[in-house]
Amino acid sequence: MSTNVLLLTPYSFKKYGGVQSQVNLIEEYLDTHEEFKVKVFAHGKHKKLDKSLIFNIPFNSSVSSVMLFPNRELFKQYLSWADVVHVHEPFVPILFWRLPKNIKYVFTHHAALHPYVLFLLKILYKLFSFNSSSTHVSKDSMNNALTLNNKSQLIPNMIKINKDVSFSEEKGYLFIGRQEKRKNFEYFKLLSDHKNFKNSKFIAITNKLIYSKIIEVYINPSENQKKDIFKLTNIYLALNTKSESFGITILEAVNNGNLAITSNLNAFKNVLVESHIVFKNKDFDSLIEVLSNLTHSKLAELWKNQYEEIKKYDLDKNMKEFISIYTNL
Repeated sequence: MSTNVLLLTPYSFKKYGGVQSQVNLIEEYLDTHEEFKVKVFAHGKHKKLDKSLIFNIPFNSSVSSVMLFPNRELFKQYLSWADVVHVHEPFVPILFWRLPKNIKYVFTHHAALHPYVLFLLKILYKLFSFNSSSTHVSKDSMNNALTLNNKSQLIPNMIKINKDVSFSEEKGYLFIGRQEKRKNFEYFKLLSDHKNFKNSKFIAITNKLIYSKIIEVYINPSENQKKDIFKLTNIYLALNTKSESFGITILEAVNNGNLAITSNLNAFKNVLVESHIVFKNKDFDSLIEVLSNLTHSKLAELWKNQYEEIKKYDLDKNMKEFISIYTNL
């Protein structure tokens, strides 16, 4: 007898992000295990849902593309099929989708939210009661989870470990992120113009076309295309200034042969606790100093340390935790 798991998120798969990548990974994993059947209910994953109106809502220093009013008939069909409903970022589904209470839920919280928002959520969630278990993807998102349930389990964002990877032999700097102020593309442009890096290669993966004589820009590449782009550089720069709860691109970069250098946000340092390399947030001189002090002979060794540490985010290892929740709700 198989267990039917419904993965549910308000975020549109037409605008790809970290939450969507995790949902895809979980779907792919469960789909290969005979004891589970899996479906995804989200905009961009079903033709009928693609017709639903998407709202681009400014939130948490970003713009989230969310489905507030899904097709009710289809929603009921999916819910009636499910034994367990795994909701990623439950705020919108709980308040707008009218989730029924006679279903077993797993709520996974991804975002790190401002204390004022957390206070409001705690008040709102008192109106709802579910047969549920809460999880959070990072230390920074734990308080978000605790607004809904009085306890929550840490199950971090996951990645399929690339066992054949080695440190990239191509010299260059990589930026990944939407054109949002908090992603700090401005520092990447400044770095590309800096006298110390005139002969360096600069590549950006982003969501809008940006004209630059120096920076090679890729707009919304596919996952397979991203893997090829990683081969063109050996240092990934996470320059973000705020509002981060994890940093899945750090795992992706290291898992594809790039050394990760990040701002000293707690969220980033918590991803690579033992092997992080950081510069002072919002301090361009600190970034220059960190990069200038890296000797080429040690880059591969530093990357190796990061690669060994990301193994704790292995998909197979952490999915066992979710499976334990699914089967014991």
